[in-house]
Amino acid sequence: MASGKVHFEVFFKKHPKAEWVLVEAVNERTDAIALADRLVAKAPRGSSRVARETWSEASGTFSSVTIHEVGAERFSVPDAKTGEATLPCVTPEDLAGPAARDTMRRALAQWLERQEICPLELLYRPDMAEALDACESDLQHAIQKVAIARSQNSDASVHAYVRLLTELVEKAIEKARKDAKRKAQDPKTASFRELTEKIHAEGSAETRLRRAIAERLANASGMARKAEMLLDFHDDLPEDPDARAFAAKEADAFLAEMLSFDRALNQILGQSRDLGAHVERLTSVFAGTQTHPSMTGAPDNARRLASKFEARQLPGSKGEIARRVLDALRQPKRFKPDNVLEEIALARSLAQRLIAASGEHLNPEALVEAFTVRSARLLAPESIEEALKDAVTPADEITRLLSMEDNLVGEQNKVKLAAYVRAKLSSQKSVSWFTKGPGQPFERLATLSSLQKRALKGTFPEEAKLEMSDVFDQLGIAIIHDNQLFERITASNLPALDRAAGLLRLAAQDILPLGRCQQDAQARAMRLLSSEMGRAEARAENGPAKLQELQSLLARIQPAPRPAPAPEPADDDEMAAMADAPS
Repeated sequence: MASGKVHFEVFFKKHPKAEWVLVEAVNERTDAIALADRLVAKAPRGSSRVARETWSEASGTFSSVTIHEVGAERFSVPDAKTGEATLPCVTPEDLAGPAARDTMRRALAQWLERQEICPLELLYRPDMAEALDACESDLQHAIQKVAIARSQNSDASVHAYVRLLTELVEKAIEKARKDAKRKAQDPKTASFRELTEKIHAEGSAETRLRRAIAERLANASGMARKAEMLLDFHDDLPEDPDARAFAAKEADAFLAEMLSFDRALNQILGQSRDLGAHVERLTSVFAGTQTHPSMTGAPDNARRLASKFEARQLPGSKGEIARRVLDALRQPKRFKPDNVLEEIALARSLAQRLIAASGEHLNPEALVEAFTVRSARLLAPESIEEALKDAVTPADEITRLLSMEDNLVGEQNKVKLAAYVRAKLSSQKSVSWFTKGPGQPFERLATLSSLQKRALKGTFPEEAKLEMSDVFDQLGIAIIHDNQLFERITASNLPALDRAAGLLRLAAQDILPLGRCQQDAQARAMRLLSSEMGRAEARAENGPAKLQELQSLLARIQPAPRPAPAPEPADDDEMAAMADAPS
């Protein structure tokens, strides 16, 4: 690697008690200073500094000088780390392990995608190793990123890790140069089956087959074509079980890495009109369901991939698709940017399908976490406003809010939705519509009661249910009071027991919300029963039948969702009236 290389490190501290964090290492001084200024502009309590780092070949270390400081206050530079840097990879061969390749994929993502190769190709194609060595800025930046990540949880400095990683990379590149000088031993014209059988029979199988696969992929034009070739390889496996398993594993490893890049994945799956359609197709491929509507118009390679997953093949590639599903679910983008109700319905459908398909490759807990985050975004004020914009009445708005509950994941999200319901019920618009709106008061009261019961049957946390139930009940009381509904019944010219039965029917037939509305109706009915007229009617010829109806209505009344203030206790006259009534 070249000597005298200079880069600039941007550090940021959110507030005086926070720790310094290395945000990014960049090559240009002006870019570093601009980034530092932007960080402080976004977080006024924070501070930022820029350090100029110069590599000295003689000492094998970086020298650091602070060139820019900005922020509310100056913070001291943390004590230098003096621990010894260690890496899990010691030799170039160690870089071929899955964890090392994944680190390589993340650190070199942009360079790999520009070259349209995966980490396994980089490791087993000497020409690509030389190409990376020629791009010193890309390579140094990747080393810096890995060194920073390792140093954050270590007593060793970033510089110590940079030195260690640089030595390892130089050894790997030198090894690639030596490999390039060896004469090719494997036939270029053989089929994948023949090639695999020959290599497996001769030993030293993994390295030779990986090099042979990388050489064949070098002739493909782009990642999508390479992924297609790897599917072709997987269709052309040896008959011998050991050779077959060996060949399938290596083809799967290459394909899984190829699918980790957007360019390859998007061409395999085909273009989607929005993120929701993309995740639907991803889910169908993962679940191996070729007949799902989301697969309509899908490229042939997407169907081939789904078919192999359905046959329990390509476990590495299936694991990669599972990771891509989770990444897509966690994206801040909307599934359906133009219709929040469609998005809610799609989220529910995807959750059901993915939970059914979860298991070895897709952790149910990770799914719940991803859908919880996505559910929280659906509860943003602008999303709620969009969901309610076409609702005609306050009752329609509350219905839409309650319908969202079935599609939300996470207790806190349901608590937040319950708060929206309570706020909507308490708004002046809702109170006015329910108390003085169109139609008969009893119709609006029955609508309110139905919405309350829907809320109580949902999966809201119990405390949220009780709080919503109280607000429904309060609004019911307002309807009854403003329209003098109970007074009109009790003051009518009907017999006392008929009036009592009318009040109890309101509660028994779910016209009244649960809570004080029902309690008031019951208390008024009992007072009519204990009145002088009620006693007389109870002793009349048709009294027993009416009392039996009253008892039946009382038995049908659903109890309140929690103990509420008890109705006024029946006095001795009321108890006597019930005792005196003929059975």
